[in-house]
Amino acid sequence: MNTDRPLGAGLLALGVAGIAVASQITVRTFNDDPGPKLFPIFACAILVICGLGLILTKPADEGRKMDPEAMIRGLTMAGLLLFYALALWLVGFYLASLSAVFGLYWIIAGPQRRVWWRGLIYAAAVTGSVHLLFHTALNAFLPRGILF
Repeated sequence: MNTDRPLGAGLLALGVAGIAVASQITVRTFNDDPGPKLFPIFACAILVICGLGLILTKPADEGRKMDPEAMIRGLTMAGLLLFYALALWLVGFYLASLSAVFGLYWIIAGPQRRVWWRGLIYAAAVTGSVHLLFHTALNAFLPRGILF
C-alpha cells in the first residue's frame, strides 16, 4: 500500500475538521477585522489542498511502502500530542512541555541515538525558549494546570 493516499486522506480530514472548528470561533469586533479565526482557517485550507494533492496524484510504480515500525512511531507521536493537550490542562505548561518534548525526543532519536541526558537538555531548552518568547517577551499567559 502506498503511503501517499492514507496520508492525504488524513490531512484532508484534519483540514476539514480544523476549518469546521475554526469557523465556530466568535469574537465581537467593532470593525471589519476578521478576528482570530482567519489564521487557523488559512492553515487548515493549506492542509486540505495538500491532502487533495496527495490523494489525486497518480502513485509511482515504485512508491514508498508503509513501514509498520514507522506507523507505530507516528501513532505514538500522535498519542503523545494528545497526552500533551491533556497534561497542559492538568499540570500546566512547564511540566507538560518538559515531559512532551522529552517524549518526542525519545521517539524521534530512535533506540540507537537516544541518550537520557540529551533529551533532558532539549526539553529544558525548548521549554525555556518558549517561556522566554511568550511569557517574558510577549507578555502572554502560559497555561496553568488545575492540579498545580
